[in-house]
Amino acid sequence: MTNLWQDIRFGARMLAKNPAFTAIAVITLALGIGANTAIFSLVNQILLQRLPVPNPTELVVLHAPGPMTGHVSDDGDYSESFSYLMYKNLRDSTSSLCSMLARYNFAVSIADHGKTERGTGELVSGNYFETLGVQPAIGRVFTAEDDRVPNGHPLVVLSHSYWSRHFGGDPAVLNKSVLINNVEMTIVGVARAGFSGVQVGKSPDVFVPLTMVALMTQQHDTLEGWNNYWMKVLARRKPGVTNEQLTAALNTYYHPLLEQQLATITGWNDRKKQAFLDKKIVLTAGSRGRLIAQRDAGGPLAAMFAMVALVLLIACTNVANLLLARGAARNREFAIRGALGATRARLMRQLVIESLLCAAGGGVLGLFLGSWLINILTAMVVDNAGISGLVPRLDSTVLAFAAAATLFSGLLFGLLPAWRVTRSSLSDVIKDQGSTSSASVSHVRFRKVLVAGQVAFTMLLLAGATLFVRTLWNLRSIDLGLRTENVISFSIAPALNGYDPQRGVALIDQLRARVAGVPGVRAVATADIAPLTGDDEGSNITAEGGVQLAEELQDVNHVQVSPDYFSTLGIPLISGREFRQSDGATSPKVAVASESMVKRFFPGRNPIGMHFKFGGGRNNKEPDIEIVGVVKDVKQDHVHSTTINPYVYIPYAQRPGFSSMTFYVNSARDSQQLGPELQAQVRELDPNLPVYDVKTMQRLVEEDLFPARIVAGLAGIFATLAALLAALGIYGVLAYLVVQRTREIGIRMALGAEADDVRWLVVKEVGSMVVAGVIVGLPLAYGLARLSESLLYGVHAGNPMAYLLGLALIAMVALAACYLPARRATRVDPLVALRYQ
Repeated sequence: MTNLWQDIRFGARMLAKNPAFTAIAVITLALGIGANTAIFSLVNQILLQRLPVPNPTELVVLHAPGPMTGHVSDDGDYSESFSYLMYKNLRDSTSSLCSMLARYNFAVSIADHGKTERGTGELVSGNYFETLGVQPAIGRVFTAEDDRVPNGHPLVVLSHSYWSRHFGGDPAVLNKSVLINNVEMTIVGVARAGFSGVQVGKSPDVFVPLTMVALMTQQHDTLEGWNNYWMKVLARRKPGVTNEQLTAALNTYYHPLLEQQLATITGWNDRKKQAFLDKKIVLTAGSRGRLIAQRDAGGPLAAMFAMVALVLLIACTNVANLLLARGAARNREFAIRGALGATRARLMRQLVIESLLCAAGGGVLGLFLGSWLINILTAMVVDNAGISGLVPRLDSTVLAFAAAATLFSGLLFGLLPAWRVTRSSLSDVIKDQGSTSSASVSHVRFRKVLVAGQVAFTMLLLAGATLFVRTLWNLRSIDLGLRTENVISFSIAPALNGYDPQRGVALIDQLRARVAGVPGVRAVATADIAPLTGDDEGSNITAEGGVQLAEELQDVNHVQVSPDYFSTLGIPLISGREFRQSDGATSPKVAVASESMVKRFFPGRNPIGMHFKFGGGRNNKEPDIEIVGVVKDVKQDHVHSTTINPYVYIPYAQRPGFSSMTFYVNSARDSQQLGPELQAQVRELDPNLPVYDVKTMQRLVEEDLFPARIVAGLAGIFATLAALLAALGIYGVLAYLVVQRTREIGIRMALGAEADDVRWLVVKEVGSMVVAGVIVGLPLAYGLARLSESLLYGVHAGNPMAYLLGLALIAMVALAACYLPARRATRVDPLVALRYQ
C-alpha cells in the first residue's frame, strides 16, 4: 500500500510538471466521457430504467395479436388493447395466479380556484396501485371498492409531481374537490414521489377510477361492449408462478371468452372467424412497463450512443498516442530505474496510475460537461419529442456509468503505452542515442497503428454523419401537401369542459368568426385531428357501386374539418369544391375525398357525386354521404411516413362528436404577437376553456422531424470532433517522425533532394496511415450503416456518395494535419541536420 501511495504521489507530480500534456489529455477525455454520460442519461431513463415498484421482474404485459373488429385504441401496439369485458373476465378467472391491472391514458381539463388548465390523466382499475405496490405519499390510493359502480366513484389520486407543482406539496389538499373534465372529484391521496405510471413518456397528472370512463371521455359504451378495445393490461405473477404457467392458464380461459365475443360479430367469413378463435395471449416482460416510447426512440438513441462511444475510443487513442510520445521522452528514466532494480511490473503500474489520474481528471471535468449537456438534451427531448417525465439529473446509475467509463478509458489508453514504453532496456536506450534503432522504429510503427485506428473510427462517424444529414435534407425536401408558412395553430377541447356536441359546434362556429376578425388574419379553419401528429381515426366504409375490396382495404381515416380548411392550409383541390357554410347539420351529408381514397374505392370513375357510408355493406343503410370534392394527398401522420392512407374529410357540423378541435390561422403577422391575441379570443368566449399547443406549422414540422434533427446534428458534431482529434493524432506522429528523421532528411537534401521530395516523404507517411485506416473503416462504416438503415430516408446504406464524401473529408483533415510537419521538414538545414543527435 505504501508503494502504491508513493506511485500516486509521484504520478501526480509528473503530471503537474507537464501541464500542457495534462491539460490536453484531460480535456480530450472530458469531451468523450461527458458526451457519453449525457447520452447514457437519456438511454437509461428511456430504454433501460425499470419501473420504480417492488419486484418489477414479476410484471408482464398482455398482448392478443390477431383479428379485431369495432373500436381499437392504438397508441403504438394494437395487440395490447383489450375490452373491459375481456379484462374483467380474465382478471377474475386467473386471480389465484396473478393480479391483473388495467389502465387508459386520457386528456383532462382540471379546474381549481377559478383556474382551468390542460393536463393528462390515467383511468386505472381499483387494484392498480396494489398490484404495482405503489404506496401513497399522503392519504390513500384506490382499492377494488372504488371501481365497482359505473360513474359512481368521483375520486382522484394526484401524481406527486402535479401535487408539488400545482398545490405546492400542501397536505391540506386531501378531501378537497376539483373539477376534472367538468366533473366534481374528491382528492383522496397523492402517489409517492418517483412514480409516474407504467409507460415512459406518459406521466399522468391525475389517476381516476376506471369505471368513471364515461364521464371522463364521453364514451358511453366502453364498459359493456366486447368489441371496444380501449384499455391496456398488465399483470403481476404470484410468487412461484412462471410465465409459461400463467400463459397457459390465460389461454385456457381466453378461448371460451373469444367464442362469446364471436357471437356478437357479424359479417365475417369462416376463415376470419377461425383466425379470430385461434388468437392467443402472449406475455412480454413488464419490468420496464409498456415499451411504446422505447420502440420509437430506441433506434435514434442507439445510433447516438454508438457515435459517442466512437468519440470516446478516438479520444482514448489520441491520449494513448500522447502517452507514447511522452513515454519515448522518458525511455532513459525508465531504463535507469530498471537497471537499479525496478521491475517492469512496477514501472507499468507507475504509468498506468498516471493514466488513471489523467482519466480521473477527465472524468470529473466530463461530469460537469455531461451535466450541462443533460440539461440541454433533456429539455430538447421533452419539448420536441413529447416524452414527459424525464429528469435532467446525475443519478446513481449515471454516476456509476461515468465512473466505469473513466476507469475503462484510463486502462484502455494506459495499458498499451505502459507495456510498450517499459520494453526498452538500458542498452537499447544507449544504442538509440543518435540513431534510428529497431526499438525506435517499432515505437513509431505502433503509433502509426493507433493513428490508423483513429482514422478508421473517424471514417465511421463521417460516413454516418453524411447519411444522417442527407436523410434530414431529404425529409425537409418532401412535399407535405400543405402550407406551413405563416400558419399558426392552437387547440381546445370543449368536450372536456362539459360541452355537449351541439354546444361544441356552436362554440367552434363563434370562435372561427371571432378569430377571422382579428386584424391581419387572412383565413381560419379547423380540424379535429391535427396533421403531422401521428393521430388518426378510422372506420370501414361501403362505397356506392359495390366495389369489391378485401376487408383490410375497406378502412379509411376521417377528419372533421371546417369550411375553408383546404384553402387555409394550401391543400390543392383537384376537382369539385370545398365545404361551404351551408354544409350544416340539416343539409345533405357531403365529404371531400383524398386522391388515395378515390383510387382505391372509385378506380377509373369520376367520384364527384358518388356516395359512400360508414360501416359494412351488410347493414340496410344506403350510402348517404356525397363526395363533392377531391384533394391531393397530405402527409397526415408523419413527415417520414412512406405510406399514404386514404382519407375522407367531413364537415364537423355534420358529425359533431369531436372531443377537441385544432384551429389553423393564416396570417401575415408575427406569430409571437398573434398567439396571445388568439388565446384572448378564447378566454372572452369561455375563460375556463384551456388553450394548448399554440405553435406554428413550421414548429410542428420541426417537432415531427426532431429524431432526424437530433441524430443528424449530433452526428455532425461528433464527426467534427473526431476529425479534429484525428488531425491532432496525425500531426503528433508526423511531428515526432520529422524530429526522429531530421538527420536522414538533412542527408537527402545534401545529396540533392528538393523541397517537393521532402514533402512527398511526409505525405507518404500520412498516406500509409490514412489508407490503412480507410481499409478498416469503410467496411465497418457500411456495416453500421446497414444496422441503422431504419433511420435513413431517401438514401440507402450503400450510397457511394456518403463514403466518397467521408474519404474526401479524411483526406482534407490528413493534408491539413501534415502541413506544419512538412513545412518544418523542408526547412531543415543539411549542415545542422548532420550534427543532429
